[in-house]
Amino acid sequence: MKQLDPVSLSEFKKQFPIFKDIPDNEFTYHNGKWLISLKAAKQLAYKHKHKKLIKYINGVEGKNK
Repeated sequence: MKQLDPVSLSEFKKQFPIFKDIPDNEFTYHNGKWLISLKAAKQLAYKHKHKKLIKYINGVEGKNK
């Protein structure tokens, strides 16, 4: 399988505008992929009112809601 050239974070954010409001320090580049922190996932879940994701994140954080 051909290895793709890494995409800069700014280019990644242009490709996926949902991440535009997430601070750069909440991203990590790992094994050729940009990953977001739990804090960033939580921010997106609340912003987009994604109830299942909010419930999952609360479970990961040990909060039973």
